[in-house]
Amino acid sequence: MERPIFQPVGTPADELDTPALVVDLGVMERNIAALHGVVGGPGGGAAGGQVEVRPHVSCHGCPEIARLQLAAGNNAGGVAVGSLGEAEAFAGGGDDAAGIDDILIAGRVVTAAKIRRLVELAGQISLSVAVDNPRNVEDLAEAAQAAGVSLSVLVDIDAGYGFGGVAPGRDAVDLARKVVEAPGLAFEGIMAYEGPLTMTDRDELAAETRGRLQPVLDTRGDLEQAGIEVATVSAGSTYSYDVVSQISGVTEVQAGVYALMDAETLRVRPEFQPAAKILATVISHPVAGRAVVDSGHKTTGPDFGVPVLEGFPGAVASRFSAEHGILDLGGPATEQLMPNDKVHLVPYNLALCVNQYDYIRAVRDGKLVGYWRVAGRGQLG
Repeated sequence: MERPIFQPVGTPADELDTPALVVDLGVMERNIAALHGVVGGPGGGAAGGQVEVRPHVSCHGCPEIARLQLAAGNNAGGVAVGSLGEAEAFAGGGDDAAGIDDILIAGRVVTAAKIRRLVELAGQISLSVAVDNPRNVEDLAEAAQAAGVSLSVLVDIDAGYGFGGVAPGRDAVDLARKVVEAPGLAFEGIMAYEGPLTMTDRDELAAETRGRLQPVLDTRGDLEQAGIEVATVSAGSTYSYDVVSQISGVTEVQAGVYALMDAETLRVRPEFQPAAKILATVISHPVAGRAVVDSGHKTTGPDFGVPVLEGFPGAVASRFSAEHGILDLGGPATEQLMPNDKVHLVPYNLALCVNQYDYIRAVRDGKLVGYWRVAGRGQLG
């Protein structure tokens, strides 16, 4: 568990103890307003109904941020999470929980112990869960009946990402029919994730997104022809929010990274800005071309890529040990970044980075506003 040195509200951001995960609230609020405005504004909202944003909060795990996303307007009234543990964290009461009463678990809940927890939570809030196999449907139905609750279910359809989801077409229709016929379950609709599409060409990204989602939308038509009402079609991400929100038949966009952003997504979506950064301190400058900071794997989560150093032309973050980060210095940076200097690192992958921390340091106009708990940290089960 992280044991931060708690400093007073109003402390200048660059005087915070390091390493620290710092979120600029002004930048975050502009990111939120930008995405919700596009999805809900002119051109957003496909034929057949208004498309809304269902924030996927696993990437930041912070109830305070979730509250701001839900207050932004044009939202589905709830959030998406990746695990049952995250759903429990965001639904729970108390000062450090959001008390959110509409949650979609986009991941699978399959073990008996977890299903017991699932139906207990379903008796307290509006809870939906995604499925992609018949055995899971049977187990969920049995538990929901025993608990005397009605559990909302979405059929997850593989849109080409390959990380789960039933095949579109007949397989998806058969599974949906099984849900409809199962006592204790209520078929809500379908969902799909087309994957983290990383093309920087907008036309190429749009074409790939539409191509991957078309079989899902065709399946919606198959379901309706079979007499199965599809109230919800949940799809998309920060990568594809503007494209997906204009596709007829989609009802909600599951976007997540947009609020805080990371270096990985910024390459594709530069209209947003990084609100979350790791504040680190230079602890050594042993030779002219190298500096060492007090932030390594344990605080940056660089499994998919190293964080990006800001503000020092000629200097790059190059490699990380468990505790420390190495900055390669060139050009004007050769004589910069001496011990006690502070640096900002933009996480490459937000979810991996945030999961290293128990608290976000929320700042506004360069000063500390408060410590916001990352309630979703480690809630993987």
